[in-house]
Amino acid sequence: MTGAAIALLVAWNVTTTLLALMVLVRQVTVTLLFHFGRRGTSGLLVSDKSLPKVTVIVPAHNEERVLYGCLECLTRMDYPSDRYEIIVINDRSRDGTGAIADDFAARHPFVRVIHRPKDAAPGKPAALLDAINGSTSEILVFFDADYLPPPQIIRRLVAPFADPLVGATMGRVVPYNANANMLTKLLDLERRGGYVVDQEVRHRMSLLPQFGGTTGAVRRSALEAVGGWNTISLAEDTDLTYRLFIAGMRVAYVAGAECYEESPETWQVRYRQVKRWAIGHNDCLGRYFFATLRATRQPLMARLDAALVLLVYTVPSLVLLNLVIALAMPTQLGETWASLSIMTVSLTLFTGIGNFAPFYQIAAGCVSDGQRRAFSAVPFLFVSSFTSLLACNVGVLQLLKDKLFGITTQWDKTQRFRGSA
Repeated sequence: MTGAAIALLVAWNVTTTLLALMVLVRQVTVTLLFHFGRRGTSGLLVSDKSLPKVTVIVPAHNEERVLYGCLECLTRMDYPSDRYEIIVINDRSRDGTGAIADDFAARHPFVRVIHRPKDAAPGKPAALLDAINGSTSEILVFFDADYLPPPQIIRRLVAPFADPLVGATMGRVVPYNANANMLTKLLDLERRGGYVVDQEVRHRMSLLPQFGGTTGAVRRSALEAVGGWNTISLAEDTDLTYRLFIAGMRVAYVAGAECYEESPETWQVRYRQVKRWAIGHNDCLGRYFFATLRATRQPLMARLDAALVLLVYTVPSLVLLNLVIALAMPTQLGETWASLSIMTVSLTLFTGIGNFAPFYQIAAGCVSDGQRRAFSAVPFLFVSSFTSLLACNVGVLQLLKDKLFGITTQWDKTQRFRGSA
């Protein structure tokens, strides 16, 4: 190998090592800020006189196993009925989804159903756009069909819109089937770290919480101001998060707006879910990374953290490639102090990013929730970490292939496990 090639490999190794170190330091810093800083409020409740008109949108593609439970919860919301409507999108379903939705619409005047034809554009983002265009409310709230929202969640999600700079809000997602098996216990731990700690600190420090299209709300005027709903992204919620941020608006995280979801119960379903997230998130990385850094209407620290978060599904691939290069160093440079040092640091950071980095936030989340027993599953997190690592790498490769050949990546629906009503 030529000297120039070796120098290039060393430069790549050093760059990715520094990037991985930044991610690791961020994880630890966020945990310390959460542990020693002030805790957020559970969310304000707005008086009836101040409540805006709200449209709740529920996309449903072959969701007969779970849709009844979701709609049963949504029809019991603590929200004035004259300012509240539900739109269920029967998205080309081949099961009893449409019949369940029609039954609720017949019994509740504030429930409407949109039946999308078989030749409609596929994918959840396209289905959501049909509902958005079919409503007139200023506030749009999104729930997946497997979610079980509690009665006050709409009030809590709406409250932050009193601030005109808030373009979207996000609640806390809590798995209701956490004890189904070891996988769901591990996913429950990941949710605690991500929502209880990371999202809360991002909100508290005026950084950028992630808007999620499953327990989140959007101001219509803000959505229109940034170009409307993106139907070609597999991570339309991340896409909107960054467009709002670049435009100078805020996303508010509401810790008290808890909503219950069904976690995947098999490793195959979890793998496909993470791969889809990796494809969509990395697509947003390519679109918005530099624009995020240049978003001068946002504080510098918020821009830097938001750009770092955009790399979350890319870093595993970079670190893995970095490790492969590092392991080859001794054969190219000889067993010198330099080559052995690079190999040791790369291996340490690979382990830290893949296994140890999330532990800090997860531990803090378990303690904050008063459920320290949940932490007993932590030693098995390396299994879910490895699965996510594999899915991220495959997702990166698929995105690159699709971009190279001009292929439109297809939406991969998450399988449901809860029995029908």
